[in-house]
Amino acid sequence: MYDWDLGDPVFNAWVRLRQAWEAVAQSLEIELDMYHTTLPQIDILIILSASKAPLTPSEIASYIFRELHSVSGLLTRMEKAGYVRKVRTRKDQRVVKVRMQPKGEELVKKAVGSGFPHARRIMRSSLSEEEIKQLDQLLKKLRNGALQELGLKTRPLPATINAPTMLSRQA
Repeated sequence: MYDWDLGDPVFNAWVRLRQAWEAVAQSLEIELDMYHTTLPQIDILIILSASKAPLTPSEIASYIFRELHSVSGLLTRMEKAGYVRKVRTRKDQRVVKVRMQPKGEELVKKAVGSGFPHARRIMRSSLSEEEIKQLDQLLKKLRNGALQELGLKTRPLPATINAPTMLSRQA
């Protein structure tokens, strides 16, 4: 990978942000490949594991910031693999809810137990605790600015999501 310097600080920062994300994501994908899964699938399993109730594909899409058709395809593959189960509600047969299956629970425990410590190791070997907090605040600011451009905004997680449990899964 080349260390670009194109003379434009905004473009340089954009390129470095993309390079950093791609490098970390590739590193995590290598580890997750041992479990025959991907980061988007793990994202879905993490949000399902933190949810106090089954979620609709639309809710999942909004939580992981993906298009509904992409999430639907992921859920179909995950259901075939036995990680999740899609069920129609009794009240309205048009509404589909997604439940995590025991195989999905086992996968998220293993994958988060192996993958996220690896991501932590990468960040902590490159940045101090203070720099990690600064980076988090800067990324939050950048995300919010991009969302504003799209006419969107963040909102707090609903009470049905138990956020502290999202990363407490250890193998």
